Amino acid sequence: MSKCKKCGVPLKGFLSKICRVLFKISASKIDPEICNKCEKESEKGKYICQICNRQIDSVVSLTHIKTEEYLLKLIRRDHPEWQEEKDTCDRCIQYYRDLIKKAAI
Repeated sequence: MSKCKKCGVPLKGFLSKICRVLFKISASKIDPEICNKCEKESEKGKYICQICNRQIDSVVSLTHIKTEEYLLKLIRRDHPEWQEEKDTCDRCIQYYRDLIKKAAI
């Protein structure tokens, strides 16, 4: 019997049919190793980076960028639509930090 990796609900077999009928729980169409309920839960706490458009977990969102004014100016120069109060992924911020290091500013 196959179970959801996150919550343990049965995804195959007789018990999975009961779960599907009574609780509307089935294997996720995106990731068949988890159930559709866990799939929805895992989408919470994610955001789209406004620079690279990748989906990122909110735990890695930028939190201390306000202290790096020069970094902000570089991002705004390249991405005038960028908004400080929205989330930005760490990968994009690291790109701009590396630019600053390479320029020895």
